[in-house]
Formats: sequence, C-alpha cells, structure tokens
Amino acid sequence: MMKVPANDLQAVSVRLRALMVLCALSVVSLLYLPLPILGVLKQSYGVDATGMVSSFGFAYAAGFLVFGPLSDRLGRRSVLVGGLLALICATAVLSLANSPAVLIVGRVLQGLAASSFPPVAIAYLAERGSPRQRVWSVAWMSTAFLSAGLLGQIYGGLIAGPWGLGAAFWPLCAVFALTAWCLWKRPADERMGQGLTGFLSAYRSIGSLLADARLRRVYVPAFFLLMCFVAFYMSLDSKLGRQFAQLGVSPLMTRALVAPAFLTPLLVAVVMPRVGAQRTLGVGLVCAAAGLGGSAWAGETHLMALLGASFLFVAGLGISVPSLIARVAGVSDSSVRGLAVSLYTFVLFIGASLGPWLAQQTTDMTLASTYLLLAALLVGCAVYALVSE
Repeated sequence: MMKVPANDLQAVSVRLRALMVLCALSVVSLLYLPLPILGVLKQSYGVDATGMVSSFGFAYAAGFLVFGPLSDRLGRRSVLVGGLLALICATAVLSLANSPAVLIVGRVLQGLAASSFPPVAIAYLAERGSPRQRVWSVAWMSTAFLSAGLLGQIYGGLIAGPWGLGAAFWPLCAVFALTAWCLWKRPADERMGQGLTGFLSAYRSIGSLLADARLRRVYVPAFFLLMCFVAFYMSLDSKLGRQFAQLGVSPLMTRALVAPAFLTPLLVAVVMPRVGAQRTLGVGLVCAAAGLGGSAWAGETHLMALLGASFLFVAGLGISVPSLIARVAGVSDSSVRGLAVSLYTFVLFIGASLGPWLAQQTTDMTLASTYLLLAALLVGCAVYALVSE
C-alpha cells in the first residue's frame, strides 16, 4: 500500500477542525438529550432514565475500549467515517421507534456507534499540525465533550420537548453526514495498516494499567465526576423543579446559566503547562466539591445562591476532565497510552451511566443531604488523587 506523505497527514484545515469539534458536541449530546423529557418518555413509552440514559451510556463506554485500539490497527479516518455512517443509521432507526423495546435497543446501538468518534477524533487531531495546534485541538474537543452535558440538555428541551426525539435527531444526523464526507475526502492514514492481527492481545495490558497506582488515582476520580454531574441535575429537577417554575426559571435556564463554565478547558490549556496536571486536577476536584457544598448550603431556600454554586461545580468539572486526560498521558507508558486513554474514557462514562441510578437512590433524601453526599464523594476523590505515590 502507498504510504501517505507526512505533509498530507499534518494538513488539517481550521474548517475541518471546527467541524470535528461541532461533531463531537453533537455526538456526546446524544447521551444527555433525553434528560429534560424523561417524564414525557415515561408516560408515552414506559421507558425511564435507566432505559434512555444508562442503556446508551453503558454501550457508549464499552465502545471506547473497542474503537480506540481498533483505530490503531485500521487507521483513524476509516474508523471515524465508518462509525459516523453507523451512527446515522442507528439514529434514523431510533427516530422512528414506536415501542419501548425498539427504543431501548436503538439507544444501545446508537451509544455503541457514537463511541467510535470521541477517542479516535482526539487521536486524529492530536497527531496532526503543529504542537500548538494539537494542544488547542484537544482543548476545544474537551470543551465540546464537556459542554455537551449542558448544551445537549438545552437542545433536547427546546427541540425534543415540543416536537419529539426524531425532530432533535435529524439535524444531528446532518452534522454526522457532513463530517463523514469531509473526512472521507482526506487521505487515508495507511501508515497504521496493521489490520486485525493480534488485536485482542492488546487487551492483556489492562491488568497492568489497573495495577498502576498512579493510573488508579486517575480512574477513580473519573468514575465519580460525571456520575455526580448527572445526579446533580436530575436531583435539581426532581426536588426543586416546581419552586424554580414559580420563579419563572425553567430547567433549561438552570443549565444555560452555567454553560460558560464549560469553557474552562481552554483556560486549562494555558495554565496546566506551568503548574502541572496533578495540581490542576486537585484544583478542579476541590472546586467541584466546593460548588456541591455551596449548593447543599443554599438548599431549597436560597435558589439563586444555589445556581451560583452550581456554576462553581461545573467549572470544577471543566478543570478536572482535561487534567485527568493529561495525567493519563503523562504517567502511562507510550506502548499502552492509547489503551490507557480508552480505559479512562470507559470509566468516565460508566460513571455517567450510573448517574440516574445514584439520583434514584437519593430520592428520599433532602436536597442538602444529596448534594453533601456528592460533595463527600468528590472530596474523597481529591484526597485519593493527590495522595503521595
């Protein structure tokens, strides 16, 4: 096979990078999009949060362990294009679902197909361009992945709420199709081209990764971060939805007010090279825990203060996630770095998938007690992450 010149591999236009960031936002938004309309879906199909969120999330997380290593064998572009085409098909089927079984199966297939994009897209952009372009590409991708947690919910409430899931899915399919087409026009990165020979042998390294105490101090906080995020907003809606409605504050507004906090990965890209990934991670986890503690203090009586504290919580998440990625890359051996990052994303979204379960377990608790529990989890993560190696 003909080897692709290095110059071609480096030449990724600003337009394509921007399109891939938009596609990343669209892909990850699929996880969170149904959250604002869970009540409607429950009444219409009898499908609860576990069926709509966890079914997608578990398949999504599991796929990271497949598609990241697969792209090392078959090439990034091939996996990205194939995955996006599969995602379009799964989303089209899901938009036509008219029964609980089809809805849940469709979400599983959608989650699995969606998992082909995030880890492979990060690797694709991180391998192309100048060092500065690579750093900022990863920073913008991290921003897209994180902000999808809020923007996906806002989009779902605005579009899926009045017009149904199908109306929300089709514009996203257009983004997926445009991205796949633009990537298909790019030269294939045949330099990898190892095929599937020895593919399964790569997974033998998972045990050694989990045995590394430095990596465990990344994986444990990653597990709880998005779990706390999903549980935070589900608890907010269920326990304070009526009070906010009386003030004219909709669930969409509670999310929109803190959306700028998800720009913090761009700040991290500037600060982290100076202070290091571990210190930045510590700041992020403490910030997120403080935001949860402030939300618990505000409780049901100081609603505006609660929204202010939620901004601090979300900003802490925005600081923590890129710090965790940098920490994984910094402590893992180069021979297993791709698998180490894939395992990190797997753990991160397994936690997100368990967020609805955690929210359901705290249904009988007061809002303050729920948020204190979440804060305690992140304080424990901060202590564990920063303990001496």
